[in-house]
Amino acid sequence: MTTFVPSYLEMDFNTILEKLKEELQKGGTFKDYDYRGSNISVLIELMAYFGDLNTFFLNKIAKNVYLETSDIYECINRLAKQIGYEPKGTRSARITLSCSTSGHSPGDIISVLPWKQVNSGRSASSGDPIYFSTTTSQSITLTDTYGTLPINLRQGSIVNITGYTGSDLIDNELILPANYAYDNDIDDDYPSIQLTVNNNVWSRVTDFYDNITSISTDDVYMFVYDRYERSKIVFNSTRNVPDDNDTITIKCLNSLSSEGSIAEDISSDTWTPLDTIFVQRTHGHTVYNIPNNTLNLSTSAASIGASDPETIDDIKENAQSTLRTQFRNVTASDYSSYLTERSDINAANAWGEQDISPSAGSILEYNKIHLSTIPSSWGSDTISTSTSGWTTDWATSGSVLIPSTYSQGWADTLKTYLSPRKMISVYEVYDLPTLVYLSFEFSCRIKRLYTFLNISTDIKNKLIYYFRNVNHEFNEIISFNDIIEYLLDTTQVSTTDNFTNIIGIRNLNLRDINVNKHVYEYDSTNIRYPYWIESEWTLRDNTLRRIQLGYDQFPILEPNSVHISQEEI
Repeated sequence: MTTFVPSYLEMDFNTILEKLKEELQKGGTFKDYDYRGSNISVLIELMAYFGDLNTFFLNKIAKNVYLETSDIYECINRLAKQIGYEPKGTRSARITLSCSTSGHSPGDIISVLPWKQVNSGRSASSGDPIYFSTTTSQSITLTDTYGTLPINLRQGSIVNITGYTGSDLIDNELILPANYAYDNDIDDDYPSIQLTVNNNVWSRVTDFYDNITSISTDDVYMFVYDRYERSKIVFNSTRNVPDDNDTITIKCLNSLSSEGSIAEDISSDTWTPLDTIFVQRTHGHTVYNIPNNTLNLSTSAASIGASDPETIDDIKENAQSTLRTQFRNVTASDYSSYLTERSDINAANAWGEQDISPSAGSILEYNKIHLSTIPSSWGSDTISTSTSGWTTDWATSGSVLIPSTYSQGWADTLKTYLSPRKMISVYEVYDLPTLVYLSFEFSCRIKRLYTFLNISTDIKNKLIYYFRNVNHEFNEIISFNDIIEYLLDTTQVSTTDNFTNIIGIRNLNLRDINVNKHVYEYDSTNIRYPYWIESEWTLRDNTLRRIQLGYDQFPILEPNSVHISQEEI
């Protein structure tokens, strides 16, 4: 009787090969047989090869049954959806333009038309021009002869998909011909898709069942990124589904994903509408087209929110986080990640009693969650600010922003947004963020054939890129070694600038730093809270330390006060 029952760990090609030979040698025919060069050795190797393949595929199947070990996108997509997480596709950048116009009458309505394209004047690293598009109608009523209309845009060129009818649906699904911009926040001002059936606009939802009571119409659909990495429109029989003769038209955006980001404002940018009719003026009952050459389009902030489709590792992390929280904000990271999903928030932080007083606790902090946010745009609609002058050791930098007042309307908006994930026993307190402005003094030696002007320009531009809001967070440690390493790393480039002159630096030294707020230093003598104390840090002490920001503190670069000098050889 055969004893060929190997462990599953032994089912590789070489082990199976040797096991087969051992079994054959136990019989009389092949007891002293020399397999080298024989025909039967080919058959043995073929059987071992098939055994090895079967082992590989069985292990692959077992591995992809579980979320933690899955390594096939199709499987991880399905597993994530089973626990309530919807994997995300390409997310395009979002930006707000200021459109200034004059020569009108008080009471006139200035409006921008939906689904119109604007050329940013910049190009991606691939050479493709970066287009932004309006997807909703936006307007203001003038109180004077001039005014500025904020225009919300999403990166991508407009794609009109026509020719579909209800008869093209398969299992109530419509596969789109390419991957288009996926908007995971369907309640913001930057929608990425519009679907009409017989010229009637249908509503996009994230779930056909959870939102039954809150949706006033059954004309709804889902826009998803499926397990085959395709964009897909999904209808459901519990709601309305287009009939065979219904005409389906889709407007969506062909996005450059992360390549479509605009990292920082360039005053020389020329924003050009690609459509003849872009902005209109309504005077009384008459509508006039405003010529594009009379519009002044500009932006003072970088675009936000651009991202490539989620990878397998991204889905694992995000899906497991969703499962652990059970759609409740339990930890600080739950609050932060959920808040930053909004298009009007660049960064957020949450902290509570254990952070403020971890050793003894505080009765006053029981069940209290402190929240600080950095909005994508400051102002009366979010957080009002004032300005203050700031002078460093080496320059007068001008004005810095000081957050002053939370808008009650915006706080109410955030409360409404957080309420579905609210823990019953806690309440949120909205604290003003503290902006910690930093300025640096560098010195460098340069290589031959490079000019100091070009190198210093690239150092400053790369430092500006490094201190983008998306690269930093509340309560982080600012490490000067990390800054130097980043500046000297020639592989770290932006989507619009390769910082090519960085390679011309022979050596780079950080000489000094100024900050406009009290920051923290590690207290090695105190093993209890607080671990970080303010008293050891004073301005202009010329000591390069790691800076620990407070829970409500967020780093901001003051580029006008960055000073770079050339060292003598």
